[in-house]
Amino acid sequence: MRTWATLLLSAAAPFAEARAQEPTVEAYLDPPEVAVGERFRLVVEVNGARTVESVVLPEFFEFAQCINPYDPFVGVKVGDAEAGAEANKVTLSYVFFATQAGFFEMRPFRITADGRTMETEALALLVGTSEVAVEARVEPTEVGVGDDFELSVDVYGSKSEFFEFVAPDFFDFAESNGGCHGMGRRFRCGMRARTPGEFVIPPIQVIDQGNTFESEPVTLVITDEPPRVELWTGLMSGSIWVGGEFTFRFEVAGTHELDEEPEAPETGSFAELVRVGHPVLTGGSGGDVISYDYRFRALRQGRFEIGPMRIVADGRAFESDPVGVVVGVPTGDADAPDDLRLAGVPDRTRAYVGQPVVVTFSSAPSEDRGLLLWGTKSWPSSEDFDVLDRGHLPGRMALLPKRPGRSEVGAATVEARIRKPWSPFPLWDDDPLAQARRRGIGEATTHSSPAHWLDGEFTSHVLSSDPFTLEVLPLPDEGRPAAFRGHVGTLEVASRLNGTRVEVGESLALEVTVFVEGHVEGLADPEIDFPRGFEVAEPEMDTQFPNRGDLLRGTRTYTYRLAAATPGTYVIPAVEMSYFDAESESYGTTRTHPFTITVVPAGSGAR
Repeated sequence: MRTWATLLLSAAAPFAEARAQEPTVEAYLDPPEVAVGERFRLVVEVNGARTVESVVLPEFFEFAQCINPYDPFVGVKVGDAEAGAEANKVTLSYVFFATQAGFFEMRPFRITADGRTMETEALALLVGTSEVAVEARVEPTEVGVGDDFELSVDVYGSKSEFFEFVAPDFFDFAESNGGCHGMGRRFRCGMRARTPGEFVIPPIQVIDQGNTFESEPVTLVITDEPPRVELWTGLMSGSIWVGGEFTFRFEVAGTHELDEEPEAPETGSFAELVRVGHPVLTGGSGGDVISYDYRFRALRQGRFEIGPMRIVADGRAFESDPVGVVVGVPTGDADAPDDLRLAGVPDRTRAYVGQPVVVTFSSAPSEDRGLLLWGTKSWPSSEDFDVLDRGHLPGRMALLPKRPGRSEVGAATVEARIRKPWSPFPLWDDDPLAQARRRGIGEATTHSSPAHWLDGEFTSHVLSSDPFTLEVLPLPDEGRPAAFRGHVGTLEVASRLNGTRVEVGESLALEVTVFVEGHVEGLADPEIDFPRGFEVAEPEMDTQFPNRGDLLRGTRTYTYRLAAATPGTYVIPAVEMSYFDAESESYGTTRTHPFTITVVPAGSGAR
């Protein structure tokens, strides 16, 4: 991957080839002694390198706050072998605020240059005491109308933990987006720009034990350009095979909301849509990013395309590029280590027909192996059971037995993608979406890359679980209620009617809510014998899951519209639903109360 530093070096390289040598790195502080609230620089110099691939920052320091961890000041010099000049040099400057007094050690940075990983030396910093300092910042410092920005205030040099913040009124050019909040030594205001121009935000006052301190004013530039929209599409898998489920991700940056929800991309006949994930909105100084996940199941081998995503944002239409897909056989980059295995553990090996069996899969790598992500997944299949979609739970599946007897549950296959512990996420990137997130820049363009969300050094392994045997019992005949329609689990039903007296031609709404433990999607609709004096439309159905897609627990609400047709007095009978509780091995029934409705002639007054 090309980096920002790579581009700078290659632009200057035509003058001459630099003197060949092994790259080296060193770091120093400027100055090495500061007071609380003062700034200092940590300078990292890489010598003799043609390219700098990445920089890994150590953990953020408790005694200092870095204000440009992702956008360091960069200087580049290119050596000239003919003139005997020095070799290439890349200088990175990170700016910090000192927040605590004392003598501290700054841990090493890790640099990758010309494919070689190096570390800086640890550095010592002396921080003395000072007067209370109030630092105000606005990020980003330039936005467009409709873009978000944040005003932040930090207090340094005081022993107090809580302060009173007095923010200026700058709502003539911006509106609140999240409000202003003060906590401890920090104060934050989430805002949205609405008027173009260059504006000075006056000092923010901080009151500490009766004393008042002020920050310096800060400047915000608001342009009248339309919001700049970035689209990104890509695959979350490295290997895709027939029968395997893979995730296609679509992200939109530079807009707060879409005019309408996007439709799932076209895949033709090579894949079927399994599930559409809930959109996820994340925000930062560069603006909002909306993410959509679409899970597909591959149906045949070959090379294919996932069609473009089409959206309308801020009244403008955008379209992404199509994404190429190769469907083959399960293959990884290398054979899996002996200690990396896929374990599938069922919550039971003896179940009734219709009783879900949850299988939890795990493949935790050892601590020194690194981050593990799951790519493509495929579950065992059989005519003896259905595999239930567990939605947001990628490490679990649920089996729904369909007939009694002994059933062999085959192996599950999963692509495990492992990032090395030291493998960095690139600091500089000509990826426009990453730039848009950091600085809110970039035109309305589209991009696609399967590896965008998997930056770093990954290896891919295909793992399979061991099969197991499931004993399935028939549901007992004894005690089976007449209202039983196959649900295994528990049910509770409640109903609500929005009136009991109406005129002919008017409508009522009956809501029937069922609280479900068991297979929610397999729930049979309630049977209601409505009286003949009403015209009843097909019910509207709304299913809610408490944890985003777990189909083994949830709430389903049926809304029936009843149009009164004939005067008279009518009774809507109690809604009755039965179930089999596998834990107690007994049947149960839940029911609502009946409703009595009076229908009067039109114009006679229903009240």
